[in-house]
Amino acid sequence: MEVKEKLAGGGIATMVAVNYPSPALVEYVGKLGFDIAFIDCEKGSASAERIEEMCRGARAAGIAAIVRPWMNEDGLISRYLDLGANGVMVAAIEQAETARALVAAVRYSRFRDFDEKLVIAMIESPRAIQNLPELLAVEGIDVWFVGPNDLAHRMGHPGRADLPEVQDAVLSTLGAIKAAGRTAGTLATAGTAQAVFDAGARLLMTRVTDLLAQGSKDYHRQLPRVEAAGIPTRSTENP
Repeated sequence: MEVKEKLAGGGIATMVAVNYPSPALVEYVGKLGFDIAFIDCEKGSASAERIEEMCRGARAAGIAAIVRPWMNEDGLISRYLDLGANGVMVAAIEQAETARALVAAVRYSRFRDFDEKLVIAMIESPRAIQNLPELLAVEGIDVWFVGPNDLAHRMGHPGRADLPEVQDAVLSTLGAIKAAGRTAGTLATAGTAQAVFDAGARLLMTRVTDLLAQGSKDYHRQLPRVEAAGIPTRSTENP
């Protein structure tokens, strides 16, 4: 898989969380130049049939499809790979034993083409950060992805991933992953992309909803100022 080779070589890969269960949207994401469509089954309403169609849309666009199951369970991982996913991203990996079990589940399901599948483990808690040295020693994990929002929640700051102590934890963890010779990833917004890259992240994720919000703000900002002509306009502070 091209994206796996890109990351293994130290390059950057971009991933978009496709917030809506739409194969056409997945295909369009590929046309916009992103490398991976992220299909989140921990949240959202996508059925098995729709996931299969979204994975097919990714193939049509020449990009990878990564699926996150709603729990770390062998049967779910196997099912999503059967539906055409190029890999899985599993939440809340806190112990080396759990990381090894994730690798084993993918290898068992895809013993013929395991090397082509992307295995992403998520670091989302202080406990995982504490256990980072033993986690990073596990072979078979392609990317260690630091989840800032769940990390903030488990640090006692729900909804405040922007706080300095949370950002410091994210950046230092990315640096530790890079220093260990492993591949790091995280959420990269317009305001944090450069910082997380400098810290060591090579898999950079955004969300379709963020792209829509930013594009909408940019569009409305450039519209003619019609207020002067006495024409009312709707507020776009929260599009």
